[in-house]
Amino acid sequence: MRNSSSLLRRTAIVVGLTAAAVVLLFQPLSANAQASSAAEEKWVVKTSTGKGHPGRPYFIEFRGRAAANYGHLYVLYGRVNGADQIVASRIAGLHPAGDAADCYNCSLFNWTVGHLVPVPSETGASDGDLEEKYVTARYRVWLTAAEFKKIDVYIRKLQADNPTWNALFNNCVGFGRNIAEFMGLKVPMFVWLEPKDFVEGLREQNGLKEEQLPLKDAASGGTRVARASPLPQPKPAVEPASDAQPAAKPATPVKKKPVASAKPHAKPAATTASASADEPSTLATILHRSQNMNGGNAQ
Repeated sequence: MRNSSSLLRRTAIVVGLTAAAVVLLFQPLSANAQASSAAEEKWVVKTSTGKGHPGRPYFIEFRGRAAANYGHLYVLYGRVNGADQIVASRIAGLHPAGDAADCYNCSLFNWTVGHLVPVPSETGASDGDLEEKYVTARYRVWLTAAEFKKIDVYIRKLQADNPTWNALFNNCVGFGRNIAEFMGLKVPMFVWLEPKDFVEGLREQNGLKEEQLPLKDAASGGTRVARASPLPQPKPAVEPASDAQPAAKPATPVKKKPVASAKPHAKPAATTASASADEPSTLATILHRSQNMNGGNAQ
């Protein structure tokens, strides 16, 4: 009995000394960690809600896209030119391994098994990431050159630290959440969200209510806002030929000459001749009447 109590006492002393040694050992380490974290400048990315982003030619865009299942979340980040056209970019996301250029949907086995156990992963672009028609939600943040470098280093490390994928505990949404938290963004509280819901919640919680227009590649020569051009007026349809004869054109009316310039109409020849023949008889009648009048006066 005495031996057992002394043994317990010695064991307690050993455990206590070990605990003290551990505390003393990790105290300098924690102090150094606090000093290094205090020395490192804490930065938070400011979201731009207004037009323009002077001094921020870099960007990162959280994207949710449609897929055969519940979708996929990934980030597209890079640099734009003065017209907000992408001149350089790369994609990062966490998804099951297996798909290749010559093997469509070959990640289906890993995706199925990955709902139970961790499976091999890939952390780059996946099929459909560059097709705008599949994008269901986006949230873009403009960055300075210094912010972009820090995010790029973090994302590359995050890719290297995620060799496996699991649908519940290490998925694409968790991958995007880690990036957002590193940037100092407000993230949705609920962990298990579909990609579309997570990106929309991320955008709204960081003060941006309306949706953002997609960026275009500089190689395509497009701009962010497509200006609508007026449509050309349609040409009238050509009517089929008809068997009916065309209607005759109305005759052009003859213009009348002015009265002043009109020549008097000549009297008919018969009328002139008749007048000439009647002149002697008329003169004789007048003379006869004159004689009768004179004769009467004489009686």
